[in-house]
Amino acid sequence: MAAVATLAEVALPVPLDQTFTYRVPDDWPAPPVRPGDLVSAPLGRRNVTGLVVGVREAAADVTEVDGHRLRPLRARFPAAYRVEGDRRRLLDWMAGYYALPPGELVPLFHPPAPGTKARPRRAVAAYPITDAVDVRLTPDQGRAVDWAVERLEARSFGALLLRGVTGSGKTEVYLRVIAEALARGRSALYLLPEIALTPQTEARVAARFGDRVATVHSGLSAGERCRVHEAAAAGELSVVLGPRSALFTPLRDLGAVIVDEEHDASYKQEEKPRYHARHAALVRAREAGACVVLGSATPDLESVRNAIDGRYREILLADRPVGEMPTVEIVDMRGGQASDGFSDALLTRLETSLARGRQAILYYNRRGFARVLQCTACGVPVACPHCDIALTVHLRPRQLLCHYCGFARREPDTCPDCGGPSFLPGGSGTERLELALAAHFPDARVLRLDQDTTRARGSQRRILTEFAGRGADILVGTQMVAKGHHFAGVDLVGVLAADDGLTLPDFRAHERVFQLLTQVAGRAGRESPGVVLFQTWQPDHPVIQAASRHDFAAFAAAELPQREAAGYPPARRMLRVGLAARRPADVQEAAHRFAGLMRAHLLPPDLEVLGPAPAVFARLQNRVRWQLLVKGTMSNGQRAWLADRGRRLATETAVDVTLDVDPVGLY
Repeated sequence: MAAVATLAEVALPVPLDQTFTYRVPDDWPAPPVRPGDLVSAPLGRRNVTGLVVGVREAAADVTEVDGHRLRPLRARFPAAYRVEGDRRRLLDWMAGYYALPPGELVPLFHPPAPGTKARPRRAVAAYPITDAVDVRLTPDQGRAVDWAVERLEARSFGALLLRGVTGSGKTEVYLRVIAEALARGRSALYLLPEIALTPQTEARVAARFGDRVATVHSGLSAGERCRVHEAAAAGELSVVLGPRSALFTPLRDLGAVIVDEEHDASYKQEEKPRYHARHAALVRAREAGACVVLGSATPDLESVRNAIDGRYREILLADRPVGEMPTVEIVDMRGGQASDGFSDALLTRLETSLARGRQAILYYNRRGFARVLQCTACGVPVACPHCDIALTVHLRPRQLLCHYCGFARREPDTCPDCGGPSFLPGGSGTERLELALAAHFPDARVLRLDQDTTRARGSQRRILTEFAGRGADILVGTQMVAKGHHFAGVDLVGVLAADDGLTLPDFRAHERVFQLLTQVAGRAGRESPGVVLFQTWQPDHPVIQAASRHDFAAFAAAELPQREAAGYPPARRMLRVGLAARRPADVQEAAHRFAGLMRAHLLPPDLEVLGPAPAVFARLQNRVRWQLLVKGTMSNGQRAWLADRGRRLATETAVDVTLDVDPVGLY
């Protein structure tokens, strides 16, 4: 028998819709290379990690394939890093639905630097939890668990929308569903929208299920992430929790997937490869024969529509087993006087709460000391030279900072526009509020939770642990304070600008504001009566009114018909084509050219092409941005055609083209 060489077709993490052929070294030990293996392959002068998608034989003396020199693979990673079963089927679905080369998705399915050994763990402060033992489920909680048991017994896929008011016991349902999966020898994934939510949830899950639980997220070292990956593949872990990246962990015999705060936009990855983790979680569960619980007090209207149409089962948890829903007071700020952004009503409530030894949360979704630094002569704010955005004033360190590209500079001596010599900060931020609170309540202990205070590793856990342990009286911050936290000592929540975001040019603006107001209000009164104050300049706005009543049904009933009339999701699907280039003329010409191609080839009458038009933020990071929108349901083939034309345009011009399937924002 003639000697043969083994060739492997490998998908690499590059924006090319093709595979690359490599020779498998003859001296590699058995077993032979198979599709699904993760390998290290040379690409130019570097080595990259790729996925073997095919294997074939060739003559032993082969040196070229399709005119390219044949190079040998460098290494094959252990079996723990194979992409197979439900994970491989998920990868294939994502490649088709999101019109992405499979290779661009491969990095999602393995930790950085596969095989890296983890250093010994450092001890971290234990997060205080106050869960009761042997909690008796309410009838509605019991129905949710029974639904999951039916699916687990049948090993069949199903999705449950668990809509429960804040504090209604959704987490207890999650834990019971996980327990039922583990009792049947299966595993579970517990997805959270952000890393900031993991300390509290990790503590509760670990307290219930012990050392077969692990957390994985981008804040861990490469070695720590490899350790979790390998332990899951070996069957040493039964539960993995974390944000988007946890979804791809190779747990054995997946039985249950929890998507907590399923409405949260953080589940959508905005950089390449763009995908929505909630959608991907449903597909992975389907491929594994697992059940999915989507939980939220304010579910995404697309999930609401799926429940109405019968694709999801819906169960409502309408009450809190412990405590009552907080009272919401609307503070009309029109024509009133505010001290450092605080109304008299809020200051009075804060004083009372502190005197009673209780805790308070203040929410304001603006970082920094001031939103802008304005010239006192011409009124023009100091802007970022790379983006069409005003620079934000920060005091620690003292600088002007762009929150979009990271550009930083000192405060100017003279106005760049008129040469004026003086400036005034305009608008507040969380840094300014923190200082103002110290002036109003000098004896109070204040913590701030935002992107600026959580840059250091472990800082989120430290701040949240300190506040949960009553180490501070007031927690002030951005939307990081709004989501999922259970603080027994909080009886007051203040929202300093409840109408912030209502006028943004995005069809989801009202939905986002309602969700955030409802979520942050739900931090109050978990174990004792609570009060929430909405400071607003639009006290009669329907969104403010519905949120003040904790009335999601009323909000959805008003919002869904408006979406239907305008043809926006969930009434119709949407795809956004983004174009960006350094020269305005280049991107404008390319946008009109691409729009013409789309209108000529996307012929079905149920598809509508809108644009092109400049993006809301027309210039970011020195790149001018335009966009087009497609309304309607597109096939995988149509999306693949768009992606291919976008790649061609990018190679012919200096314009980047991106496809955003099911966008969550139109900025």
